[in-house]
Amino acid sequence: MSSSGPLVSFVVPCYNYGRFLPDCLASIFNQHGDYPFEIIAIDDASSDNTREVLANLHDPRLKVIRHEKNEGHVSTISQGLRESRGAYVARIDPDDRYRPCFLSRVIPVLARHPEVGFVYGDAALIGPNGELYVAHSDRSHGGHDCKGNELLQLLLENIVCAPTVIARREAWLGTLPVPPNLAFSDWYFNLMIARRYEFYYVSEVLAEYRVHDSNHHSRIVVNRTEEPSIRLLLDRIFAEIEEDPALELRKRAWRGRVYSSQYLTLADKYFGAGMPEDARRCYREAAHHSLRYSLSFTFLRRLLATYLRPDAYRGLKRLLGRSAI
Repeated sequence: MSSSGPLVSFVVPCYNYGRFLPDCLASIFNQHGDYPFEIIAIDDASSDNTREVLANLHDPRLKVIRHEKNEGHVSTISQGLRESRGAYVARIDPDDRYRPCFLSRVIPVLARHPEVGFVYGDAALIGPNGELYVAHSDRSHGGHDCKGNELLQLLLENIVCAPTVIARREAWLGTLPVPPNLAFSDWYFNLMIARRYEFYYVSEVLAEYRVHDSNHHSRIVVNRTEEPSIRLLLDRIFAEIEEDPALELRKRAWRGRVYSSQYLTLADKYFGAGMPEDARRCYREAAHHSLRYSLSFTFLRRLLATYLRPDAYRGLKRLLGRSAI
């Protein structure tokens, strides 16, 4: 670490992912390049072995903060951002991990492009034991680096995989405070930063997102907290005016499409979680906001499936030769 402080701060909010935490922290300590960094790990009153894992690490670059009572994901991340000292800040959940090239690929981009506030890249998907599920997950950039405003695309779909992100500290702090009743933080940060900064996408796998049964994004679908959070965030953004008049006009023109796309995504998640009534309601909401989806065969097939028993739906798929949702 240089005498002037770290160049990069890694914020790691920890809650009951002790079994994955050593893998995550090792991926930070093993970064290529001589970039000075700090790690701010916040144990949000975990009941597993998180405390012991952190206590057994003795590195001056690691700062550990412990909560006596659980304060929740959003509050914990916000605290980590405020505690950060680096010019650039990356945040990662303890069940994910970086590729060794992360810093060596993103730091030069930020140094070269002062107008860029946010850099992210491709991600691989891994299983509970680190087994590779999907080698590349990006579906939006065609295998090329991209630079520019991504607000509209992000409103349609959160195309950013959280562990690949790094942003200027002032960009993160400009999003605070996070609404306390949001069920997630990553999409909120992405959207709020996209309203004021250009983004840069690095066409390389920078991190690995772990898929497992206790994944946070799976839980908030089943407990129905994701949907009102999405609605709250969209309502806020469309009630506010963008600094760029041209972006504001385009945003207004996309309003129906955005709401429809988000309800369609929610419907698919509910259907996949075995919640057909919620899926049916969201398919109808998607059609209400934009008819373009309700006219497709796929949309009609999925809506019909919410009225069928699982065995009947499987039979229909076999008959039509269609893949699963």
